[in-house]
Order: sequence, then C-alpha cells, then structure tokens
Amino acid sequence: PFRTSWDISHINEHPNTLVNDPQNVSVAQIMNWTEAVENFVCKMTPKPDYFIFNSGWWDDEEFSQPAVQEAMIRALGNCNIISVYKTTTIARSKERLDEKRERMCQLTDVCFNVSWTDLVPPEHYVDDKHFAPPLYSMINLHLLSMLASGDILSVNS
Repeated sequence: PFRTSWDISHINEHPNTLVNDPQNVSVAQIMNWTEAVENFVCKMTPKPDYFIFNSGWWDDEEFSQPAVQEAMIRALGNCNIISVYKTTTIARSKERLDEKRERMCQLTDVCFNVSWTDLVPPEHYVDDKHFAPPLYSMINLHLLSMLASGDILSVNS
C-alpha cells in the first residue's frame, strides 16, 4: 500500500513544510496504489506532467499484481499524467527482480530501462543493492535529459 505522512485533504495548502526529524513523521493515510494516484497525485496543484516510479528491491506484494499495475496506469492516464517506469538496477551479485514487476515497461507511457547497470563493476557498489553516489547521479542526469528533450514519448513507442 501507499503510505504518506500528508493528510491528502490538505495537499494544496501552503506552505507545506519539510519534516526533517523522523520522530515527527506519522502515517496519516494508507491507501492502495490507484487511490494514491486518484486522490493524491491527480489533485496536486500544479498537477505533475510526469509520474516517475520504480518498485525497487523492497517487495510490495500488492504492487506486483498485474490488475493493480494496470489500474494504477489507467488512473494516471485518466489524469493526463505521463507514466514513467524506471526499471530496477541490477545487484552486485547480478540478482534481478522477477518479471511480473518488470512488465511495467509494457504498461507505462515511458520505460526508463537501466538494465545496463549489469555492466557496473563491483567496486562501484556500496552494498549488494546500492551504487556509490556518482552512479546515481549519472542515472538521474540521463532521466532528466530525457525529460528535458521533450521527445520522451518516443522512448517507449
């Protein structure tokens, strides 16, 4: 499920302050992924043009279900938000995630595929699943340049 410390009924109230102390964070809302898109993301002002997401290594059984994935992508489309799925990086051990989560590339408007991380040498990892900071900077710059190009929809077509 999607968890947030924001009360979604107050999402457009300003100023929204950043909570820096973990002790001050409490879960105000728990909802399924489609509800999170419909009742949270789609109601943001300004509404985002892109919704960039990744399911990562930390399993969410609900999100790995095809019906949940399809409903979430449909909800984004209904709000005219471009869905961008970032595949999960390859672990130092060369472990890969199962296919049911990676199928998001066929569902979303854009697939930002980082399977090239299979080629990253072991010394560029800080543990089995996480890179040293320069690699994340490269990935983020690549994604940002795709977004800035204005030609992002041709990526997954």
